Amino acid sequence: MKMNKDVTNLVDFSGNDDECLPITKCVCGATFPAWKFMISIYDDTPYRCPKCNRGLYFSLGIRVYEVNED
Repeated sequence: MKMNKDVTNLVDFSGNDDECLPITKCVCGATFPAWKFMISIYDDTPYRCPKCNRGLYFSLGIRVYEVNED
């Protein structure tokens, strides 16, 4: 059974571009310049860290708010 673990607090990243997210620090501690190592939104084909080979993917959560001027 496949288990996905939230490791968001263990990585650093720059802003995403559609389906790609540049990882600047992996879970293993390896660091990369922006866009040297990136991951995608697809969990069935995770991109792997070139240092530790961990498979990673990301998801987005967007919330829209109305401004109440009262």
